[in-house]
Amino acid sequence: MLRLLFSWAWKCAAALLLLLSLAILNNNYSLHRMPSGEFRARLDRSVEASTNWMAAHPEILGNPALMFMVADMEKMSGDPRLRQMVDQYRPSKYVTDPLGPLGVFGPVWARMVDPQAPVPMIDMTRAPDQDLYEMLWDAYAVAPDRVAISYVQRAHMFSPTKYYWGRRHHQLLALVMYRYYNGGSEELNSTINHLAEKIARDAHFDFRVSDSYVQRSAFILGADRPDLIRARWIERVLDYQRLDGSWAYCWYGWCRGVFEFRLGDIPDHATVQAAWALYQLKYRYSQWIEQRYQ
Repeated sequence: MLRLLFSWAWKCAAALLLLLSLAILNNNYSLHRMPSGEFRARLDRSVEASTNWMAAHPEILGNPALMFMVADMEKMSGDPRLRQMVDQYRPSKYVTDPLGPLGVFGPVWARMVDPQAPVPMIDMTRAPDQDLYEMLWDAYAVAPDRVAISYVQRAHMFSPTKYYWGRRHHQLLALVMYRYYNGGSEELNSTINHLAEKIARDAHFDFRVSDSYVQRSAFILGADRPDLIRARWIERVLDYQRLDGSWAYCWYGWCRGVFEFRLGDIPDHATVQAAWALYQLKYRYSQWIEQRYQ
């Protein structure tokens, strides 16, 4: 009986390993490489559908990081639908109401659409980094002259080795935002490149098309590293766009955590992140397409 159990256990492990290997291969390589014209047509359709979806969902305004992406997409394309969203943002409650959903950070986000917008001094030196890290990083990135954070908080934000997995994604985005508004330096550029390369390594093995999947491509492109992006990753993002132009938060209920499962989804941030990745390829990195599609 023991030998039988060991035999079945070995066969199950071998089958599981084979399935995982096939899933990883499918994540990184395509058996069919589409012609350049077909890829560009798919990209254009996807950009159009996702833009329509974003324009119809003003709740995006409540997420500052998403508004950074929307503002960047508008600058790249000049799309009037995105321009309308940007125009709506500055007078919205998310920026003007100190008791609004974003609280003390509200005025900071005006700089998403106006880098010269006045921001009051905000002292966050005593903020618990583990609870506010993402919003704290983004606020400091947008207005480092007006948002005071502690030495430890800043050291964590700029550390190339402290974070991993999903938190490292958000750290990279914060540093991309910091460079976008304040310019780069040799040290900052080195840290951004290091994080982008680590995230690209993760992307090779995590085959689940969840919000983390589209985040990786979007944030790596935002870091100005299109050389790290595989064509297959973008093709899979295109494959998983839904008919209404959005992307699901979870992949068949399997979410960003390895053991996280959820029914239903939250499509807003996954959709904006995927759209930002596609906009960057269309308007900023067209050479990436020329190099990979004939």
